[in-house]
Amino acid sequence: MLVAVVSLVFIILAVYIIAGIIFTIFFQVKGLSKIDEGVHGSTIGFRIIIIPGCIVFWPVLLKKWIIARELLLGQKINKSEKLY
Repeated sequence: MLVAVVSLVFIILAVYIIAGIIFTIFFQVKGLSKIDEGVHGSTIGFRIIIIPGCIVFWPVLLKKWIIARELLLGQKINKSEKLY
């Protein structure tokens, strides 16, 4: 029983990390400058340094990316959905 639970936890963790890696690729190419304009023109070293954080915090960054996109498109956003 314990082996099954530990295996399930590792599978869930692996799926989360794989999703984070896939998200990070797209986020580095398109989304990073949408959330923070200060990133525009940053070096490759900076982008490499933030990769682990993007992989771990991809759900938060995805939400910020969606909210920033809605702001750019002029759609209404609830007060509970803030960029921070």
